[in-house]
Amino acid sequence: MRTLSDNPLATSWFEFVSLLPNCAPEVSWQEVSLETELCGIRLASPVIINAMTGGTEQSYEVNRRLASAARRHGLAMAVGSETAALRDPDMRYTYQVVREVYPDGVLIANVGMGTDVSVAQFAVDLIRAQMLQVHFNAAQELFMAEGDRDFRGALTALRHIVERVGVPVIAKEVGQGVTSLEAERLVQTGVRGIDVGGRGGTNFVAVEAWRRGWELADAWQAWGISTAAAVCEVVDAVRGRVDVVASGGIRTGHDVAKAMALGASAVGIAGALLRLLDHPDGDAALDRYLEELHWTLRALLVLTGCRSWQELRRRPLVITGLLREWLLARGHAGFLERTAQGADR
Repeated sequence: MRTLSDNPLATSWFEFVSLLPNCAPEVSWQEVSLETELCGIRLASPVIINAMTGGTEQSYEVNRRLASAARRHGLAMAVGSETAALRDPDMRYTYQVVREVYPDGVLIANVGMGTDVSVAQFAVDLIRAQMLQVHFNAAQELFMAEGDRDFRGALTALRHIVERVGVPVIAKEVGQGVTSLEAERLVQTGVRGIDVGGRGGTNFVAVEAWRRGWELADAWQAWGISTAAAVCEVVDAVRGRVDVVASGGIRTGHDVAKAMALGASAVGIAGALLRLLDHPDGDAALDRYLEELHWTLRALLVLTGCRSWQELRRRPLVITGLLREWLLARGHAGFLERTAQGADR
Protein backbone atom coordinates (compact mmCIF):
# COMPACT_ATOMS: atom_id res chain seq x y z
CA MET A 1 0.00 0.00 0.00
CA ARG A 2 1.35 3.43 -0.89
CA THR A 3 1.64 5.99 1.87
CA LEU A 4 1.25 9.74 1.94
CA SER A 5 5.01 10.13 2.11
CA ASP A 6 5.22 8.75 -1.44
CA ASN A 7 3.45 11.88 -2.73
CA PRO A 8 5.09 15.27 -1.99
CA LEU A 9 1.75 17.03 -2.54
CA ALA A 10 0.05 14.98 0.17
CA THR A 11 1.82 16.25 3.30
CA SER A 12 0.38 18.46 6.02
CA TRP A 13 2.18 21.53 4.50
CA PHE A 14 3.50 22.86 7.81
CA GLU A 15 6.87 22.88 6.07
CA PHE A 16 5.65 26.03 4.31
CA VAL A 17 5.13 27.89 7.62
CA SER A 18 8.11 29.58 9.30
CA LEU A 19 8.21 31.05 12.79
CA LEU A 20 10.42 34.13 13.11
CA PRO A 21 13.20 33.85 15.72
CA ASN A 22 13.75 36.63 18.22
CA CYS A 23 17.47 37.10 18.93
CA ALA A 24 16.72 39.24 22.02
CA PRO A 25 13.66 37.51 23.49
CA GLU A 26 13.63 39.12 26.98
CA VAL A 27 11.69 36.09 28.20
CA SER A 28 12.43 33.69 31.04
CA TRP A 29 11.79 29.96 30.66
CA GLN A 30 9.81 30.10 33.92
CA GLU A 31 7.47 32.75 32.49
CA VAL A 32 6.34 30.62 29.58
CA SER A 33 2.90 29.00 29.80
CA LEU A 34 1.61 26.25 27.52
CA GLU A 35 -1.95 26.68 28.77
CA THR A 36 -4.77 27.16 26.32
CA GLU A 37 -8.56 27.13 26.34
CA LEU A 38 -10.80 24.93 24.24
CA CYS A 39 -14.58 25.42 24.23
CA GLY A 40 -14.34 27.27 27.53
CA ILE A 41 -12.30 24.53 29.22
CA ARG A 42 -8.77 25.28 30.37
CA LEU A 43 -6.09 22.86 29.15
CA ALA A 44 -2.59 22.70 30.63
CA SER A 45 -1.21 21.82 27.19
CA PRO A 46 -2.51 22.42 23.66
CA VAL A 47 -1.84 18.76 22.82
CA ILE A 48 -4.86 16.45 22.73
CA ILE A 49 -4.53 12.70 22.41
CA ASN A 50 -7.02 12.52 19.59
CA ALA A 51 -9.67 9.92 18.78
CA MET A 52 -8.27 6.52 17.89
CA THR A 53 -9.98 3.36 19.04
CA GLY A 54 -12.50 1.49 21.16
CA GLY A 55 -14.89 -1.42 20.95
CA THR A 56 -12.43 -4.36 20.87
CA GLU A 57 -10.43 -6.23 23.48
CA GLN A 58 -7.21 -4.91 21.96
CA SER A 59 -8.47 -1.33 22.08
CA TYR A 60 -9.04 -1.63 25.83
CA GLU A 61 -5.32 -1.94 26.40
CA VAL A 62 -4.55 0.87 23.94
CA ASN A 63 -7.01 3.21 25.63
CA ARG A 64 -5.74 2.25 29.08
CA ARG A 65 -2.15 3.06 28.16
CA LEU A 66 -3.05 6.28 26.35
CA ALA A 67 -5.20 7.46 29.25
CA SER A 68 -2.35 6.72 31.63
CA ALA A 69 0.00 8.82 29.47
CA ALA A 70 -2.61 11.60 29.30
CA ARG A 71 -2.81 11.60 33.11
CA ARG A 72 0.98 11.66 33.54
CA HIS A 73 1.38 14.59 31.14
CA GLY A 74 -1.83 16.49 31.89
CA LEU A 75 -3.35 16.13 28.43
CA ALA A 76 -6.94 16.05 27.24
CA MET A 77 -7.92 12.80 25.51
CA ALA A 78 -10.59 11.83 23.00
CA VAL A 79 -11.80 8.27 22.54
CA GLY A 80 -12.68 6.63 19.25
CA SER A 81 -16.23 6.31 17.97
CA GLU A 82 -18.44 4.93 20.74
CA THR A 83 -21.03 3.37 18.45
CA ALA A 84 -19.60 -0.08 19.21
CA ALA A 85 -20.39 0.37 22.89
CA LEU A 86 -24.04 1.05 22.06
CA ARG A 87 -24.29 -2.01 19.83
CA ASP A 88 -22.52 -4.31 22.27
CA PRO A 89 -22.73 -3.53 26.00
CA ASP A 90 -19.91 -6.00 26.60
CA MET A 91 -17.55 -3.57 24.87
CA ARG A 92 -18.32 -0.54 27.02
CA TYR A 93 -15.39 -1.25 29.31
CA THR A 94 -12.98 -0.54 26.43
CA TYR A 95 -14.06 3.11 26.62
CA GLN A 96 -14.84 3.43 30.32
CA VAL A 97 -11.25 2.53 31.17
CA VAL A 98 -10.12 6.03 30.19
CA ARG A 99 -12.21 7.58 32.99
CA GLU A 100 -11.14 4.90 35.44
CA VAL A 101 -7.47 5.59 34.71
CA TYR A 102 -7.88 9.37 34.40
CA PRO A 103 -10.63 10.29 36.88
CA ASP A 104 -9.92 14.03 36.93
CA GLY A 105 -8.88 14.47 33.30
CA VAL A 106 -10.51 16.29 30.40
CA LEU A 107 -12.09 13.60 28.21
CA ILE A 108 -13.80 13.99 24.85
CA ALA A 109 -16.53 11.60 23.71
CA ASN A 110 -16.93 10.66 20.04
CA VAL A 111 -19.82 9.78 17.72
CA GLY A 112 -20.31 9.81 13.97
CA MET A 113 -22.13 12.26 11.70
CA GLY A 114 -25.88 11.78 11.57
CA THR A 115 -25.97 10.33 15.08
CA ASP A 116 -29.18 10.62 17.08
CA VAL A 117 -29.19 12.84 20.17
CA SER A 118 -29.80 9.89 22.49
CA VAL A 119 -26.71 8.11 21.17
CA ALA A 120 -24.62 11.26 21.55
CA GLN A 121 -25.77 11.67 25.15
CA PHE A 122 -24.98 8.01 25.82
CA ALA A 123 -21.45 8.54 24.50
CA VAL A 124 -20.93 11.54 26.78
CA ASP A 125 -22.33 9.76 29.84
CA LEU A 126 -20.34 6.56 29.22
CA ILE A 127 -17.03 8.26 29.98
CA ARG A 128 -18.36 11.34 31.81
CA ALA A 129 -16.90 13.51 29.06
CA GLN A 130 -16.52 17.28 29.23
CA MET A 131 -16.74 17.65 25.43
CA LEU A 132 -18.09 15.71 22.46
CA GLN A 133 -16.62 15.20 19.01
CA VAL A 134 -18.99 14.50 16.12
CA HIS A 135 -16.81 13.14 13.35
CA PHE A 136 -17.41 13.62 9.62
CA ASN A 137 -15.74 10.94 7.49
CA ALA A 138 -17.63 10.78 4.19
CA ALA A 139 -14.58 9.77 2.16
CA GLN A 140 -13.75 6.88 4.47
CA GLU A 141 -17.36 5.70 4.47
CA LEU A 142 -17.48 5.64 0.65
CA PHE A 143 -14.37 3.49 0.44
CA MET A 144 -15.62 1.11 3.15
CA ALA A 145 -17.38 -1.89 1.67
CA GLU A 146 -19.85 -1.69 4.57
CA GLY A 147 -19.85 2.12 4.83
CA ASP A 148 -22.65 4.66 4.57
CA ARG A 149 -23.67 6.04 1.19
CA ASP A 150 -26.25 8.63 2.22
CA PHE A 151 -25.00 11.70 4.13
CA ARG A 152 -28.18 13.77 4.00
CA GLY A 153 -29.32 15.32 7.25
CA ALA A 154 -25.94 15.23 8.98
CA LEU A 155 -25.92 18.98 9.70
CA THR A 156 -29.47 18.89 11.04
CA ALA A 157 -28.54 15.99 13.32
CA LEU A 158 -25.48 17.93 14.47
CA ARG A 159 -27.64 20.95 15.30
CA HIS A 160 -29.95 18.77 17.40
CA ILE A 161 -26.99 17.35 19.30
CA VAL A 162 -25.62 20.82 19.98
CA GLU A 163 -29.01 21.97 21.27
CA ARG A 164 -29.67 18.99 23.55
CA VAL A 165 -26.38 17.50 24.74
CA GLY A 166 -25.10 19.32 27.78
CA VAL A 167 -21.43 19.65 26.80
CA PRO A 168 -19.60 21.68 24.14
CA VAL A 169 -19.62 19.99 20.72
CA ILE A 170 -16.69 19.88 18.29
CA ALA A 171 -17.28 18.98 14.63
CA LYS A 172 -14.34 16.86 13.52
CA GLU A 173 -13.18 15.91 10.03
CA VAL A 174 -11.23 12.70 9.50
CA GLY A 175 -8.55 13.25 6.89
CA GLN A 176 -9.96 15.33 4.04
CA GLY A 177 -9.92 18.71 5.80
CA VAL A 178 -12.48 21.50 6.26
CA THR A 179 -12.85 24.44 3.88
CA SER A 180 -13.92 27.95 4.84
CA LEU A 181 -17.34 27.31 3.25
CA GLU A 182 -18.07 24.21 5.32
CA ALA A 183 -16.63 25.91 8.40
CA GLU A 184 -19.30 28.57 8.08
CA ARG A 185 -22.01 25.93 7.77
CA LEU A 186 -20.70 24.17 10.87
CA VAL A 187 -20.66 27.42 12.81
CA GLN A 188 -24.33 27.87 11.97
CA THR A 189 -25.15 24.59 13.74
CA GLY A 190 -23.89 26.08 17.01
CA VAL A 191 -20.79 23.95 17.53
CA ARG A 192 -18.16 25.36 19.87
CA GLY A 193 -15.19 23.99 17.95
CA ILE A 194 -14.04 22.64 14.58
CA ASP A 195 -11.30 20.00 14.32
CA VAL A 196 -10.02 20.38 10.76
CA GLY A 197 -8.76 16.79 10.38
CA GLY A 198 -6.66 17.66 7.36
CA ARG A 199 -4.62 15.67 4.88
CA GLY A 200 -1.16 14.63 5.98
CA GLY A 201 -1.81 12.03 8.65
CA THR A 202 -3.39 8.58 8.47
CA ASN A 203 -5.04 8.22 5.07
CA PHE A 204 -8.25 6.38 5.85
CA VAL A 205 -9.17 6.27 2.18
CA ALA A 206 -5.97 4.29 1.58
CA VAL A 207 -6.65 2.10 4.61
CA GLU A 208 -10.13 1.19 3.38
CA ALA A 209 -8.88 0.66 -0.17
CA TRP A 210 -6.24 -1.72 1.19
CA ARG A 211 -8.92 -3.61 3.12
CA ARG A 212 -10.72 -4.18 -0.18
CA GLY A 213 -7.57 -5.15 -2.05
CA TRP A 214 -7.64 -2.07 -4.26
CA GLU A 215 -4.61 -0.31 -5.70
CA LEU A 216 -5.29 3.32 -4.86
CA ALA A 217 -4.84 5.91 -7.63
CA ASP A 218 -2.37 8.75 -7.02
CA ALA A 219 -5.20 11.30 -7.10
CA TRP A 220 -6.81 9.57 -4.10
CA GLN A 221 -3.50 9.51 -2.27
CA ALA A 222 -3.53 13.33 -2.32
CA TRP A 223 -7.28 13.78 -1.84
CA GLY A 224 -8.33 16.50 0.57
CA ILE A 225 -6.93 19.73 2.00
CA SER A 226 -3.62 19.81 3.81
CA THR A 227 -3.87 20.37 7.54
CA ALA A 228 -2.04 23.70 7.40
CA ALA A 229 -4.30 24.99 4.61
CA ALA A 230 -7.42 23.83 6.45
CA VAL A 231 -6.31 25.57 9.65
CA CYS A 232 -5.73 28.82 7.75
CA GLU A 233 -9.06 28.60 5.91
CA VAL A 234 -11.10 27.81 9.00
CA VAL A 235 -9.36 30.35 11.27
CA ASP A 236 -9.93 33.02 8.62
CA ALA A 237 -13.58 32.02 8.17
CA VAL A 238 -14.67 31.71 11.80
CA ARG A 239 -12.78 34.79 13.09
CA GLY A 240 -12.89 33.65 16.71
CA ARG A 241 -16.56 32.63 16.80
CA VAL A 242 -15.55 29.02 17.50
CA ASP A 243 -12.30 27.37 18.50
CA VAL A 244 -10.18 25.58 15.91
CA VAL A 245 -8.36 22.29 16.54
CA ALA A 246 -5.54 21.36 14.18
CA SER A 247 -5.12 17.66 13.44
CA GLY A 248 -3.83 15.52 10.62
CA GLY A 249 -0.18 14.55 10.34
CA ILE A 250 1.02 16.68 13.25
CA ARG A 251 4.03 14.94 14.73
CA THR A 252 6.58 17.42 16.10
CA GLY A 253 6.69 20.33 18.49
CA HIS A 254 7.42 22.59 15.52
CA ASP A 255 4.18 21.41 13.86
CA VAL A 256 2.23 22.09 17.04
CA ALA A 257 3.71 25.57 17.51
CA LYS A 258 3.06 26.51 13.89
CA ALA A 259 -0.56 25.37 14.14
CA MET A 260 -1.03 27.43 17.30
CA ALA A 261 0.65 30.43 15.67
CA LEU A 262 -1.77 30.17 12.73
CA GLY A 263 -4.68 30.46 15.15
CA ALA A 264 -5.51 26.99 16.45
CA SER A 265 -6.63 26.68 20.07
CA ALA A 266 -5.44 23.08 20.41
CA VAL A 267 -3.74 20.36 18.40
CA GLY A 268 -4.76 16.72 18.07
CA ILE A 269 -2.18 13.96 17.71
CA ALA A 270 -3.13 10.33 17.15
CA GLY A 271 -1.11 8.16 14.76
CA ALA A 272 2.31 9.22 16.06
CA LEU A 273 1.31 8.18 19.58
CA LEU A 274 -0.25 4.90 18.52
CA ARG A 275 2.90 3.86 16.67
CA LEU A 276 5.01 4.46 19.77
CA LEU A 277 2.96 1.95 21.75
CA ASP A 278 4.24 -0.79 19.44
CA HIS A 279 7.82 -0.23 20.63
CA PRO A 280 9.26 -2.79 23.08
CA ASP A 281 9.33 0.01 25.67
CA GLY A 282 6.17 1.66 24.35
CA ASP A 283 5.06 3.50 27.49
CA ALA A 284 8.54 4.86 28.14
CA ALA A 285 8.89 5.84 24.47
CA LEU A 286 5.56 7.66 24.68
CA ASP A 287 6.73 9.53 27.78
CA ARG A 288 9.99 10.54 26.09
CA TYR A 289 8.11 11.75 23.03
CA LEU A 290 5.66 13.88 25.02
CA GLU A 291 8.39 15.29 27.27
CA GLU A 292 10.46 16.31 24.24
CA LEU A 293 7.35 17.71 22.55
CA HIS A 294 6.55 19.95 25.51
CA TRP A 295 10.20 20.97 25.91
CA THR A 296 10.23 21.99 22.22
CA LEU A 297 7.05 24.03 22.64
CA ARG A 298 8.50 25.95 25.57
CA ALA A 299 11.76 26.48 23.72
CA LEU A 300 9.99 27.81 20.63
CA LEU A 301 7.96 30.25 22.71
CA VAL A 302 11.15 31.51 24.38
CA LEU A 303 13.01 31.73 21.07
CA THR A 304 10.20 33.76 19.51
CA GLY A 305 10.08 36.05 22.54
CA CYS A 306 6.61 34.93 23.59
CA ARG A 307 5.21 33.94 26.97
CA SER A 308 1.95 32.48 25.70
CA TRP A 309 0.13 31.29 22.62
CA GLN A 310 -1.75 34.58 22.50
CA GLU A 311 1.55 36.44 22.14
CA LEU A 312 2.74 34.01 19.47
CA ARG A 313 -0.41 34.67 17.42
CA ARG A 314 0.50 38.36 17.37
CA ARG A 315 3.98 37.64 16.02
CA PRO A 316 4.63 37.72 12.25
CA LEU A 317 4.71 34.44 10.34
CA VAL A 318 6.15 33.64 6.94
CA ILE A 319 3.99 31.47 4.68
CA THR A 320 5.56 30.32 1.40
CA GLY A 321 5.32 27.70 -1.33
CA LEU A 322 2.24 25.62 -2.01
CA LEU A 323 0.45 26.88 1.10
CA ARG A 324 0.82 30.50 0.04
CA GLU A 325 -0.33 29.68 -3.51
CA TRP A 326 -3.35 27.82 -2.12
CA LEU A 327 -4.41 30.66 0.17
CA LEU A 328 -4.09 33.24 -2.60
CA ALA A 329 -6.08 31.07 -5.00
CA ARG A 330 -8.76 30.56 -2.37
CA GLY A 331 -9.19 34.26 -1.62
CA HIS A 332 -7.38 34.39 1.71
CA ALA A 333 -4.95 37.16 0.83
CA GLY A 334 -6.11 39.09 3.89
CA PHE A 335 -5.11 36.22 6.14
CA LEU A 336 -1.67 36.15 4.55
CA GLU A 337 -1.29 39.87 5.11
CA ARG A 338 -2.33 39.64 8.76
CA THR A 339 0.06 36.80 9.48
CA ALA A 340 2.94 38.61 7.75
CA GLN A 341 2.28 41.76 9.80
CA GLY A 342 1.74 39.99 13.10
CA ALA A 343 -1.93 40.88 13.52
CA ASP A 344 -4.21 38.64 15.60
CA ARG A 345 -5.36 35.59 13.71
